[in-house]
Amino acid sequence: MKMILTGDVNLMNVADPAVPFRRVADEFRAACGTYVARHGELRSWAQYEPPPDIFWDDQKYRGEAYAAYSWAIYVAEVAVDLTTYSVSVRDFVALQEVGKVLHPVLAIGQIAGGVAQGIGFALFEKVIWQKGRMQNNQMTNYIMPTSADLPPIRVFFEEFGNVHGAFGAKGIGELPMDGPAPAILNAVEEALGVPFDSIPLLPEDIFEAMAPRPLENDSQLASEVR
Repeated sequence: MKMILTGDVNLMNVADPAVPFRRVADEFRAACGTYVARHGELRSWAQYEPPPDIFWDDQKYRGEAYAAYSWAIYVAEVAVDLTTYSVSVRDFVALQEVGKVLHPVLAIGQIAGGVAQGIGFALFEKVIWQKGRMQNNQMTNYIMPTSADLPPIRVFFEEFGNVHGAFGAKGIGELPMDGPAPAILNAVEEALGVPFDSIPLLPEDIFEAMAPRPLENDSQLASEVR
């Protein structure tokens, strides 16, 4: 593997273990200096232009905001402690279709970080408001998941491509923050047979939903006995 700058400035074969890394770094630095001295700073410009058939009215918020959309599937395995009514996520699988993945390491990190945030939204992070102000705005009373609270997060990609994106890429953005909470609540419902429609799902919420309630007939019978 050899890198060539301006035709006559060559780097040594960096794959050769006999070549010290410092020597390679020094030669690369010298090559960059030679290039800048001859040609000036190396600059590159790029600008995104939406496809001609995609129209978005920013004043009226009408039209198609994006030329392509990413998609995802999230699967959560949970355990519910029927003594404490706490929920823990045991395993999490995230499958994304984001077009061509240009940098797999950064893409996986983006997905794993978003899933971690989604788990926080689903089970931990409850905002308490009073008179328009957040009352639990400290690290001591706003509970967020730590690494000890997170399960293995297995990330997979499908790459269907995108004719409008660079090299077929679409984008990830906030996609991995949207799906984990619904997946976790659906898993809890599957385990308990009780539906939930709000987050965060705290132990007291599960306790209240599962607490036995007196039937109308029982109340009427108690009134007649009195």
